[in-house]
Amino acid sequence: MKKILNKISIVLSLALAVSSCDFDTELQQNVDTADAFKNVQDVSNGTTGAYQALANYPFLGNYAIAFGDFAGGLANGSASSGHFYSVSYWSVSDTDEEMEGIWQYGFKVVDAAVRTINGADALLAANPDMSDDDKATIYYNVSQCYALRALAYFTMTQYFCYPYSKGADQKGLPIVKDQPVEAFQNATRASLGDTYSFMLDDIKKALEYNEEAGSPSLQYFFLNKAAIYALKARVCLYMGNYADAEAAAKKAIELKGKGNATYTDLTPNNETYLTMWASLNPSDEDIFTLSKTTDDNLSANALNTLWGSYYGKVSTYGQSFFSDTDVRAQLIGVVDSNSPASMKWQGIESSQATSNIPIFRKSEMALIIAECEARNGNITEAQKYVGYTAKRDSQYAAEDGSCDLSKLPSDKDALLEFIWKENTREFLGEGHFYSEARRLDKTVTVMAGTCTTFRPANFVFPIPAAEINAGFMKDQNTGWEDGLPERD
Repeated sequence: MKKILNKISIVLSLALAVSSCDFDTELQQNVDTADAFKNVQDVSNGTTGAYQALANYPFLGNYAIAFGDFAGGLANGSASSGHFYSVSYWSVSDTDEEMEGIWQYGFKVVDAAVRTINGADALLAANPDMSDDDKATIYYNVSQCYALRALAYFTMTQYFCYPYSKGADQKGLPIVKDQPVEAFQNATRASLGDTYSFMLDDIKKALEYNEEAGSPSLQYFFLNKAAIYALKARVCLYMGNYADAEAAAKKAIELKGKGNATYTDLTPNNETYLTMWASLNPSDEDIFTLSKTTDDNLSANALNTLWGSYYGKVSTYGQSFFSDTDVRAQLIGVVDSNSPASMKWQGIESSQATSNIPIFRKSEMALIIAECEARNGNITEAQKYVGYTAKRDSQYAAEDGSCDLSKLPSDKDALLEFIWKENTREFLGEGHFYSEARRLDKTVTVMAGTCTTFRPANFVFPIPAAEINAGFMKDQNTGWEDGLPERD
């Protein structure tokens, strides 16, 4: 079994080590299922295609991450480079390249996942005497594909749907369940509630197939078991299902290898935190990370370039969340002669354009638990978990290196506000802010400080015009312009 799972690791590694400029490769999702999936290797190749789309720059390789900071007001694009300038100044239309890329590549992930799941099912049915090792390989790949589809759907809902708090009867996304995406197919949008239920069902199946595969050890560059629970925690949190969100977050930390996921098991090292961004090795923080290599030749398409030679800057508003005593403020500095930039995307010594992209981190799970405990009125427990990240700021640190809980807010509402700001401090540059502001219906400052009254929860991006015109989707987010921010 271990030998087979190592082979899986090698195959899946290819998914995250491809050039972001070279996605025209003939992969399994471009071939009819009946012809594409004839052996176990074909199933692995199909999973590779799904990862390739996920990690490509129009999706979680850049655009879907960058939007969280630049649209949310934590960062400003540069007029001289033009990159993400219109995003940060909210010059929005239904022909925006970035939104079209997020939509297109989100459904590329979905399509590849569906084809691979179908191909795997057909292969298993046609080969009842398949060896246990081959079955384990297939089950592991199917687990990956269900999780990939759920992650793709969750990401797209953050831009093309209103937040769940607006009601489960809001418009969701087209559900691509059993049949791949067909050209010129007229798809119908499901409700937002049904879209989220579909994600949860995929997560359930991903966990079931992971168990069938023999629960392989955690491999942080893939949607391992801990990552699937982390995804469940995030989805449940955004649904307001706090009990399930907390349970899943604790399970993710436990599977990460930290005892019973109590706050005493969470002991961050600030020096390691500052240096982990300049390494391609998994850190103690990583649960699921998109792996990049110097062979990717990312160049202009890298987040690093956006924050470097394209002059993306942390806004005055973004900087306002940090105190001078916060170690995380040291990650706002000079990158490629550009300041103040997010130094999380500083690259490695041999390649400034190469950085891993964390999707799920241990800190997120701790903050999810903290919020859930606070909402239940368990203030002390909430303080303990938010203390995991809060003590990165020395004003909250005790002499023994733990968090001095007496310095944290003790009022429920004040603590929830602190947790939100902790999330902002911890994940600046990683794309969480816009979605979090929508979920919590926060009023934020955007457009380089010229609008201080924007409520992202009242805005939804339009379905790209290219998709509407192509016929796959005809149900536009009508009236989306009404929620745009306005200058003060």
